[in-house]
Amino acid sequence: MERRKVVITAIGMVTPVGGTAGQTFSALLAGNCGVDRLDGSGIDRRVGYVREDVSAGLHPAQVRMMDRVTLMAQHAAGEAMAQAGLDDSQKVRCGVFVGTGIGGVSTLCEAVEAYHGVVPRRTVLVVPATMPNAPAAHIAQQLRTQAEAQTYTTACSAGAVAIGEAFRRIRDGYLDVAIAGGTESMLTPIIMAAWAQLHVLCADPDNAHDGSCRPFSLRRTGFALAEGAAMLVLESAEHAAARGATPIAEICGYGVSNDGTHPLRPDPDGQALAMSRCLADGGLALDDVGYINAHATGTLVGDRIETAAIRRVFGPRASDLPVSSIKGAIGHAIGAAGAIEAAVTAMAVSRGVVPPTLFFEPGDAHCDLDCVPGSARALPGLRLALSNSFGMGGNNATLAVRRLD
Repeated sequence: MERRKVVITAIGMVTPVGGTAGQTFSALLAGNCGVDRLDGSGIDRRVGYVREDVSAGLHPAQVRMMDRVTLMAQHAAGEAMAQAGLDDSQKVRCGVFVGTGIGGVSTLCEAVEAYHGVVPRRTVLVVPATMPNAPAAHIAQQLRTQAEAQTYTTACSAGAVAIGEAFRRIRDGYLDVAIAGGTESMLTPIIMAAWAQLHVLCADPDNAHDGSCRPFSLRRTGFALAEGAAMLVLESAEHAAARGATPIAEICGYGVSNDGTHPLRPDPDGQALAMSRCLADGGLALDDVGYINAHATGTLVGDRIETAAIRRVFGPRASDLPVSSIKGAIGHAIGAAGAIEAAVTAMAVSRGVVPPTLFFEPGDAHCDLDCVPGSARALPGLRLALSNSFGMGGNNATLAVRRLD
């Protein structure tokens, strides 16, 4: 079977630093941080929260059927579809692929609290709001598509897996066009307490200017939980050309692996295998790669293991390869993280500039990569980049994105 070229023709995002893809990317390049206290939430830590009103323009009856995770997915999908400009005949054949770590857990927490009289009851249809495939289902209904609508729940790699599986469908001829990405919203006191049990959340700094989440840094203490969504419109190059669409970048490789070792502790062999499989999938050489958008959450163990995995794949060249993480700026959006980071990587390749690792502090000998500290870096010769996403439970995914002339 002949493999088809797959291009990104539109991107929609809503993140803690922007209500659109353009706003998000500009904020990341400017070094803005969206991790802060969420007033009135009952959460006692800094988190990465979305400021945009993601329910704007919707009827209250619609909102009552949707969890915030679906509202954010729809917001990002709406931006992407408006940018893509698909007609009705193309929408009906558009596949939908969405990743999420847990689905509508905010509604579920509220429903349990209401049942026990902790909070007032509110009119909401709990089951359709909480089911993990609700974001994909609502996007599919908006498009009135008769193609497949799939949901992936592979923890922190879910958004990347959704994009990768859509890429495969188009590359191998099953679809001509798809919308793919990830969404997550779990900023509730109950869920924060659950994450605190794992001792992976970062400590709030004495000085906010030092940042809460500090990937690869000497004094990093963990990640800041975040919410957000990103959706990409993918098409075969032929389909995009036939309708006059201008591609942003090409997805040219996808690799997945499983650690098979421990439910919580990542493994460098598994992560290295995902990167190697991605390169092999795209027929790419090590020297082709000019940048890596790292998973790098800011945990002590995780950042060291990813550094080791990158060194296993790239050898001595790893020392000169720019590697940055955007989690210091937006936090860790779990199932949406891989999609947001893949979108940012595509924009970075397209524009020849990569975002910095915010709040980076050198000194950890086990995290000795070029972490793009301080400020964004222009890389006018950047042609190819990798985006890493590694999920709890051992699921690893890497996407390769190439610049188009």
